[in-house]
Amino acid sequence: MFMKALVKKAKGKGLIELLDYPIPPVLEGYVLLRIAAAGICGSDLKIYNDDHPYFPPVILGHEFSGEIVEVGPGVKGWEKGDRVVSEVHGLVCEHCRFCLSGEKHVCPSKRALGWGIDGGFAEYVAVPAWLLHRIPEEVSYEEAALLEPMAIVVHGILERAKVEPEDFVVVLGCGPLGLLALQVAKSEGASRVFITGVNQDEKLRLRVAEKLGTDRTINVEKEDPVMIVKEMTGGIGADLVVELSGSPIAISQGLRMVRTHGRFLAIGIPVEQEVSIPWKEIIFKAPSVIFHFSSCYSSWERGLSLLERKKINVKSLISKILPLKDWEEGFALAKSGEAIKVLFKP
Repeated sequence: MFMKALVKKAKGKGLIELLDYPIPPVLEGYVLLRIAAAGICGSDLKIYNDDHPYFPPVILGHEFSGEIVEVGPGVKGWEKGDRVVSEVHGLVCEHCRFCLSGEKHVCPSKRALGWGIDGGFAEYVAVPAWLLHRIPEEVSYEEAALLEPMAIVVHGILERAKVEPEDFVVVLGCGPLGLLALQVAKSEGASRVFITGVNQDEKLRLRVAEKLGTDRTINVEKEDPVMIVKEMTGGIGADLVVELSGSPIAISQGLRMVRTHGRFLAIGIPVEQEVSIPWKEIIFKAPSVIFHFSSCYSSWERGLSLLERKKINVKSLISKILPLKDWEEGFALAKSGEAIKVLFKP
């Protein structure tokens, strides 16, 4: 039996093709999902450009929701017809310090769905049952497809940087993660949240940020974000800066605008191997610099709770829904900045 799947065939730029691919077998401890919706992530675009780790040939896509259509031997608690989302760390060693202490998402041997092993840009995907989370009735498949980026933001802002009531928060970058970060910080009581963007974001992303409740948008190509934040805080700086752009300039600006003993949360991944930072200026402020990667079980559950209780609006981030055959249009839209989140419905 075969299915349609979007495959990165080999190392190099491009080399992606929609192919007839075997439907994966359902091994012990696994379930087979029929994909209902799958979102394009910035890392998918980086894989296209050969700027992100991957192990070809591999089916792309790690942001997805679906329905269980087959349950493998040894699986308990799940049945055909269950609506689910899946965490992405599908292949881990299970015996390192991190796996044994419940931190499988940072296993050094980890290969994630969509780049290390076959992912969700297909009609079906097989995943270990321990990665599953049940979608609440109030949450659509399309909304649930944004759970993976949502979990990253929740894990970073709520569980690692620990946003506090009345915090002054600055979000650097207004892509999907930035717009989710804005909402998560607001939902947990931040007093003010500023968000930054560039010229091409003025048409859509910064306007959506305004609708989602940002206290101010800053176009960093027209304004100095460090000066604005310092002015708005009486020269003190932001309690929490969430860096999501991966831009070396933004990283430097964020470290300059964070207050003494504040927190700087680094989530954005630069293309560059090394980034220059204003070390001497920062060291006298002694902020906590928190590097953040991936997500864990609790962040997925908390993200689903936020969606179920309508604390976060993800529908406003979905710009386009396309069939998988139109993947090139979807990638072009995601790259252009004319869309926030593009979903495929295989």
